[in-house]
Amino acid sequence: MVSDKVLIGANISLVIIAILLTLSFFEVTLPSVGQVRYALDRTEPVCVISWKEKFTVFTGEENLDRCCLEARKQLECVKEIKSFDNRIVEWSCRTGSGNALTYSLNSKAYSYCRQQVFWGRK
Repeated sequence: MVSDKVLIGANISLVIIAILLTLSFFEVTLPSVGQVRYALDRTEPVCVISWKEKFTVFTGEENLDRCCLEARKQLECVKEIKSFDNRIVEWSCRTGSGNALTYSLNSKAYSYCRQQVFWGRK
């Protein structure tokens, strides 16, 4: 004989599967973890392009797509906390060390970039 707890657990599992199949049938897509994390982050996306001692700060989502595309072209993105004009960035994407062109992103911008189709997996 099967206990009541096992039957309740099996029924709940079947209901969850039925809901997921119904959503799939109606082509409803659920957001990924990255999309939810991006939506919950209330900070403004920041991208900083730096060369030697000069830098340009881009804020807002209108410049973010281009910044993501250029950052993706770099050889590596490493977690490196820096400050530009009182804006904190946590990620640096660059081709080399020293006087290399660097794209620095805060966490919100980096999360947005990672969701883009062209970013893929490295």
